[in-house]
Amino acid sequence: MRIKQGFLLLLAFIAGHSVWGQLPEQQIGQIDAFANQLLEDWKVPGIGLGIVQNDKIVYVQGYGQRDLESASPVTPNTLFAIGSSSKAFTGLSVLQQAEEGLIDLDAPVLDYLPEFRMYDDYVTQHLTVRDLLCHRSGLPRHDLSWYGSAASRSELMERLRYLEPSAGFREVFQYQNLMFMTAGHLVGEVANSTWEEEVQKRIFKPLGMDRANFEVDQMANDKDAALPYQKTAEGKVELMPYRNINAIGPAGSINASPKEMAAWVLALLNGGHYMGEQIAEGSSIAEAMAPAVTVPNGWVGALRFDNGNAPVAYGLGWFLSNHKGHQLVAHGGNIDGFSADVALLPADSIGLVILTNLNGNPVPGILRNYVLDLLTGTEIRDWNGEALKLREKQEEAEMTVEEDVVRQEGTTPSHDLQAYTGTFSHPGYDEIKISLQGDSLYLKMVAVPEALPLGHYHYDVFYNKDPLFGETKVQFLTDMEGAVHQAKVKLEPTLPALTLERKPEPKTFSVEELRSYTGTYLIMGVQPITVKLEGETLKMEVPGQPVYTLVYESGYKFGLKGLEGYTALFQQNSAGAVYQVTLIQPNGQFSGEKQKED
Repeated sequence: MRIKQGFLLLLAFIAGHSVWGQLPEQQIGQIDAFANQLLEDWKVPGIGLGIVQNDKIVYVQGYGQRDLESASPVTPNTLFAIGSSSKAFTGLSVLQQAEEGLIDLDAPVLDYLPEFRMYDDYVTQHLTVRDLLCHRSGLPRHDLSWYGSAASRSELMERLRYLEPSAGFREVFQYQNLMFMTAGHLVGEVANSTWEEEVQKRIFKPLGMDRANFEVDQMANDKDAALPYQKTAEGKVELMPYRNINAIGPAGSINASPKEMAAWVLALLNGGHYMGEQIAEGSSIAEAMAPAVTVPNGWVGALRFDNGNAPVAYGLGWFLSNHKGHQLVAHGGNIDGFSADVALLPADSIGLVILTNLNGNPVPGILRNYVLDLLTGTEIRDWNGEALKLREKQEEAEMTVEEDVVRQEGTTPSHDLQAYTGTFSHPGYDEIKISLQGDSLYLKMVAVPEALPLGHYHYDVFYNKDPLFGETKVQFLTDMEGAVHQAKVKLEPTLPALTLERKPEPKTFSVEELRSYTGTYLIMGVQPITVKLEGETLKMEVPGQPVYTLVYESGYKFGLKGLEGYTALFQQNSAGAVYQVTLIQPNGQFSGEKQKED
């Protein structure tokens, strides 16, 4: 009897502290019908939805399919990539450490990461932890610096010093993933841990987010995980690969289910409390949702909702505006094959999470707006109809072919196509490779899975117009000797084309081959210079000057290490023996024949 009474008491305790509630059946029917219509209209394979209202999780539902081939349905437990909706987790993880006095939001990042460097020394010295979290560093996106890269988090941070700003420090909002990555790296360094471990321990675990993770490899092995899809240029929905973004993780690598994300939203609305656990102080959550920088009007990423032209701001991991006069805190997310949205109306105790498995689709914003209209009792606007009309106009515009008034017709490249091939590098980005296949040049970047064919545009400019990746132009530049030595590519849309240097062709010499270059050469019949072999390195001795190291460039040409614009070009006779060297330098070219040994 005592056991039964204890059991009943336990049930009563759980029931009294339940986080679960129920939406009215009529609203459930309306939401289900609208969500299913969106699946059809936008060819989205699946949708995961979670709704929080009045301190309760009132509805979690899956629509459509997580896997089209197996026709496996989306469930409340289906994992989706949430993309940049991860930024709010990073913001809160920083604020958690600030609560404990481990981090001062307004202290320079250098105080915690001594190796941190930006392009501008002043910014390096003064950029604060808070600046990392609100997109006001002056740095534009530079997404091709990390997208698809195999670089580690530390290596990506090292690239920051080579990435040019496009605005003044704290001058304007510019969305920036690398700054959030740095914030996450800082969290790990301060805790002598990693960002992933801190979020897992301090947010996921107390919220019961047991299957939430940070890696697509782990997600791919889960039995209830959504597959990523994309639309082709022809409108066909096809499977696309998962994108591993571990290095940039704090900016967008979290994978979670609608049910788990609903617990996250509930905790935020409840001042950090969930099922007897407290993940953060209410003051920290309020600070994350307080305006830190104004977002310019018309910024597409923020305005996935119609806010009646009300001001938009950014906090510490959240966009801030309103929905028909109701305070709105939201953040979307997009990564290969997935689009998401997390939104809260804090004053109304309403929160939503919408997860989808189709690349770059507008359904999360459309469904969010519809549900917010429904739950706030405002007039329901035809969000979907307006979006469909906008899509129709965009498709019509894409069909319109405008005359290219810039292209110079009738021009030809200045070199044979083979001369443009090679590897080109910039310290802030991964290498770009230009190859010749058949009678066409091809461009390979880590951001695209396949090499892009380059057609001739004009003069020494080549281009590709990819329906998914957009237009890419490559301008090749020649040095004073007529050799192609640089390529200019617009890797960051807000900045002029970046200049990438052509890397020397890799070549391994045998000791015998290197020895063939050694000897004394009499320059202009007067000045002796000596080329010697030290180990496997050629050295050049010029009387009265330091000893120079020769670095192979191409053909029979070697550069003088540390002297830009100075090279040594060797000549071979018909028998293949080196008999002459020409020193090429800014003030002229000076040749000398190899002297016979005594």
